[in-house]
Order: sequence, then C-alpha cells, then structure tokens
Amino acid sequence: MRVAFRLTKRNRYSLVPLISVMRERLSGVEISVVDLAGIKSSFYDVLFYSFMSPDVSWVRKEVREVRSNCRVLIAGGAHPTAKPYETLGMGFDAVVVGEGEWAVLSLVSDFVRGRLERIYKRSCSFLDYTLEGCPYTAPVEIVRGCVHRCAFCQVPRLFAGVKHRSVASVLREARILAGRGRKFMRFIAPNALSYMSYDGVTPNVKALKRLFEGIAGCGIDEIYFGSFPSEVRPESVTVDAARLMSDFCSNRKVVVGAQSGSDRRLAGLRRGHTVKDVVKAVEVLNRFGFKVVLDFIFGFPGESHDEQRETLDFIEYLVSNHFVSIHAHTFIPLPGTPLERAEPAPIPRWLRARLHELEREGLLDGYWHKQEKMRGELWKEMAS
Repeated sequence: MRVAFRLTKRNRYSLVPLISVMRERLSGVEISVVDLAGIKSSFYDVLFYSFMSPDVSWVRKEVREVRSNCRVLIAGGAHPTAKPYETLGMGFDAVVVGEGEWAVLSLVSDFVRGRLERIYKRSCSFLDYTLEGCPYTAPVEIVRGCVHRCAFCQVPRLFAGVKHRSVASVLREARILAGRGRKFMRFIAPNALSYMSYDGVTPNVKALKRLFEGIAGCGIDEIYFGSFPSEVRPESVTVDAARLMSDFCSNRKVVVGAQSGSDRRLAGLRRGHTVKDVVKAVEVLNRFGFKVVLDFIFGFPGESHDEQRETLDFIEYLVSNHFVSIHAHTFIPLPGTPLERAEPAPIPRWLRARLHELEREGLLDGYWHKQEKMRGELWKEMAS
C-alpha cells in the first residue's frame, strides 16, 4: 500500500508526527513525502494534504490536477478542521478534523477494509509518540492546545484541551536527535512557558529545570526555547523563568506575543493580559540579557484610529527605551474563530508609512504588507 503526504512550505512540522505514528503502528505501508512533481510522476493509494486557509486557492486548483494520481484524496489541517464540508466540496474524499495522529491510523485501516468515512475526528490522548521511525526532523512539540481563547486564534479550536509531552519523552527525542548528529533542540508550543503549568499561565520552573538539565545530559549542546516556534505570552514571563532560560538556553532572543498596544483592544480580543504585562515581560527578559521580539497585529475588526495610534505610540516607546524589535503582522480572518466573519479594519496610510520607516531603521520586520494583500483575497473568498 502506497501513502503519500503533499509537502509544502508551511506543513512540514505537521507531517512529522503523522509519519512517525504511521511508521510505528502500521505495517506493509510505504510512506512518501512528495511535492507536486512527485505526485504527478507516480500513483498512490492514499494522498494526504495538510493546509491552512491562505492556501485554499492553490489547493483547490491542485486537487483537480492530481485527482487521477491517487485512489483517495484526504485533507487535514487548520482550514479543513474549521470547514470540513467546504473542504469535501473541493474534491477531497475525506477530511481529518482536529488532531491527526489517531485519525490517520483509523483512516488507513478503513481504506484497506473498503469503508472510508467522510469525516474523521479522533482526539489524541497524549503527545509521547516517538520520532524515531521518521526520517525527518522537526522541533519537538511539548505543548498542544491553549487555555486562552483569543478571538483571532485557531489553536484552541483545533485541539481538545491542553496536552503536555512528558519530560521522559522529550529526553528520548533528545537522544534520538543527538544520535543523528544534531547538537541543538527546538520546540513547538503556543506558549513555551506554559509547559507543565498548573494553570496554563504560571511557569512550572521545577519542570522546566528538569527538562533543560535532562536535555543537556543527552548530548544536546544548544537549547532554543522561547523562540519560533515556541513563543511565550507576556504574563507568563517571571524572574525565575527568565533566569532559568538565561542559564540553560542558547537563544539570546525571546519572542513575546503583545498583539496590541491598546488595553481596550486586548480585552476585546480576550487576550488575558494588559499592556503593563508586556512592559514587565520586556523589562524582566532584558534584565537577563535577552532581546525581545514583540509580535503586533494591525487591522483587527473594529480597530479604531485611536487604538492604532495607541499601538504605534507603544511601539515607539518600546523601541526607544528597551532592547526590542518588532515583528509586525496584518490581521487575517481565520475560519472557526469568533472573528471569522468580521471585516478587517483598514491600515491607514499614515500607519503604513511609519511601519515602513521602522523597517528601514532596522527596528521592525515581518510580512505584514504581504499579509495585507493576502487577507484581502481571503476575505473576498470567504464572503463569496
């Protein structure tokens, strides 16, 4: 039986756990990771696509091109989870909703028996799968899900509850990576400092220390924690956590999600923190030698010019008084979130001009201008 996963720029990290679980638990299955040319040059029993909402346009087109190169075509990922029936209408035979590990096992077994379902939803009870059977590497996922329910974010809508990978499992992966000659380790978490946290906010410093000390003892020389793709929330930054990261981690930059400089907007987004929390996090991290990369999003639905001015003023204050840089984004309405159908606020000319100036000054980066164009296209498609 031949199974293939369509590889894209955005989905490699998502594919690694699926491939790992399938190699570990299914026999007689040949698994490939292919690009479009690889699909067109062969034939597969099951072909998987994992994609996000900004990918919908090209995926819809590509499905028509590859339909004759497989027996069944399966979709999973953020967009299919939010819009399963729309995704089926794009030409897919079945959709995986939410977590994929157990779902793909059920799906492949059903395919062999000739009784494929249209929708597969199988929650994964733990994260302690091994990457040993997968030839590809990715940052090790240590937290899945989030206790917060930010209005613009798909994460809490994708996963059932919050799960943590055990320290023992992480150390097993560290030994595997070291055995492959990898001397560094990165992580995946919506909030890295929530690892083993009792409330999803307050860092469990004892667990983090066990984690870092254990990894260092596995032959890993460099630990990257709090940088992409394991950013941190501002209210989770504490002196003890920052000190621990300073002692064990190689990264000298920490990414913190600020999102807005307006407390009114933060409250409306259900962010669960304030502007003061952002300042405090920056001050603590700077004290321990970290440069802070702050995520900000512009163009939230209902965002007023006054709020945009507050955010810009806050950014000006931060770059003038602290060791920071700004990573700018443009709000994109994502399916399955409370803001899915809310019209984005325009980014006015005066704000756009200042963001470009900050870019030229080396104080700001990000794909906010490309995202502004992308959200226009996505908004039109969602509204149609």
